[in-house]
Amino acid sequence: MSAALNGKYLQLLTCSEDFEDAAMPSGWSGTAATAAAGASQRLIEEGKEWAAEIAAIRRASGDVADAAAGVLAGFKEAEGLAKAHNFSIGDDGSITDHGLPPDIPEEQREDVERERKTVASELGERVKQTLLSAEDVDNDFCAVLDPAINGHTIDASGEGTSLAAAGNAGEALGSLSIPAPPPVDAGPAANAAWWDSLSKQQQERLIKDLPGLVGNRDGVAAWARSKANIALLADEKQKLLDERTELMRHAPDDLGRDRPLVRDYQEKLGKLDERLAALGKIEGITVGPDGEPLPNRQLMSLDVTGDKVKAAVANGDVDNAKHVAVFTPGMNSAVETNFDGYVNDMQSVRESANRMVGDLSGKSVATVTWLGYEPPATDKLGDYVDVLSGGAAQEGAEKLARFDQGINMSRPDDPHLTALGHSYGSLTTGIALQSDTGVDDAMFFGSPGISDQPYGDGIGGRSIDRLHVPEGHAYTLEANGDAVADVGNITHGRFGEDPGSMEGMKQLSTHGATSLLDGRPLAASSGHSEYTLTTPDGTDSTSKYNMAAVVAGRPDLTISK
Repeated sequence: MSAALNGKYLQLLTCSEDFEDAAMPSGWSGTAATAAAGASQRLIEEGKEWAAEIAAIRRASGDVADAAAGVLAGFKEAEGLAKAHNFSIGDDGSITDHGLPPDIPEEQREDVERERKTVASELGERVKQTLLSAEDVDNDFCAVLDPAINGHTIDASGEGTSLAAAGNAGEALGSLSIPAPPPVDAGPAANAAWWDSLSKQQQERLIKDLPGLVGNRDGVAAWARSKANIALLADEKQKLLDERTELMRHAPDDLGRDRPLVRDYQEKLGKLDERLAALGKIEGITVGPDGEPLPNRQLMSLDVTGDKVKAAVANGDVDNAKHVAVFTPGMNSAVETNFDGYVNDMQSVRESANRMVGDLSGKSVATVTWLGYEPPATDKLGDYVDVLSGGAAQEGAEKLARFDQGINMSRPDDPHLTALGHSYGSLTTGIALQSDTGVDDAMFFGSPGISDQPYGDGIGGRSIDRLHVPEGHAYTLEANGDAVADVGNITHGRFGEDPGSMEGMKQLSTHGATSLLDGRPLAASSGHSEYTLTTPDGTDSTSKYNMAAVVAGRPDLTISK
């Protein structure tokens, strides 16, 4: 259809000069000449309307074909998900549950049932969003066709307007809108359904024109989030630089004097410089010297709200890796100080895990360092109160749960997803896992506890039953001399039972050992900060080796305590 319309449109444009020449032949005057000129003018105006109509319909039909491809892809995504979990989708969009597949082993039925409830909710969102997108396309196309049918695409009576100009006006009016995203607080299922119902062209337009709608939306594909966030990174950095320049213009005359005005100025300048340092750190992690995004890094979130800049950076391809791990660091973690070190540590874990799955290409595993919350810093007295209250962990857990869900829901397949939590980050991870996140394995190391309920109230408990992970897939590491891992003894189980003594928690070794993969020696780790240790001579710690084995889905290679 578009090709035929394009041919007619070009044919009409070639008549433009003939119309103008016929309006008033040279040397002709009188009543007949005036009548002929009027008729010619009416013909020209009709030609302008035709040009606008054809151009509008041509553009709209192309956009409809593109948008319909996105809607069809969204439907196929929902249909595939339904089939994989024994649901079906009716012609009217209704979802039928055909029950738990009979071949599920008895010990897995509870976990599968819980997963199917999440799938049912996701299917509902996908069907709803696909129908909304289809309705949006239909309404937009009708908004173009109705004026064209009635001959009111443009006002063709204006003088000096060529057929080409009229066609350009119609072309602009024929552009279809992109379906609006779900509300900002929508869940990952709604976001994933909306994104998957868009065509690739629509997705790219959104990333280019409105990156803020894409970058931090859990459920959107990692490649898109990264592309949008890297664009936002440059914009946010420039905003802060402009703000700093303006602040410097109004600096107090005597910065050496200790007075409220000076202290206020220095505090504002310090916060700006801290945020600029954070954005510079993220830029150094994700963008190369040539200004192009690094091919093996993904900036999956960038949050400049709150007191601290927050971010999540992936090593590898989260959209296609078979194994994905999300690591949450703990106290004293900040983007501007040690975030790059965590990202490098997770890259090392990723490399070890890829070796364990026998992948020489290095594509089977992706690791994400998630610092999407503001953990307490122990250099401030007030933060010790927050450590004991767990407020930051509870707030962070809600965000982390959505982030984990988003990874699962953004993909057509079900990746092997591992949650890694260190120190206060293990508490955040533990609380997050009380929701249905889709996490398949969880590992806690240097942990003060993993519950938002104190042990002894009948809720925190001595078992891991509150964690929504498959039975036998929760692990803990505790190194010798790690005082934080013993903090439960000081706080009397404020964050639940010591993970190392919880029923159902597998305790893995942090002592010197020998690799079950290749017989290489492994080093012991001690204290609170050596769980991802690689010694100067290149020897991995046993704790790092165990971490990589869990991430790789190779529990047979783990070394028990």
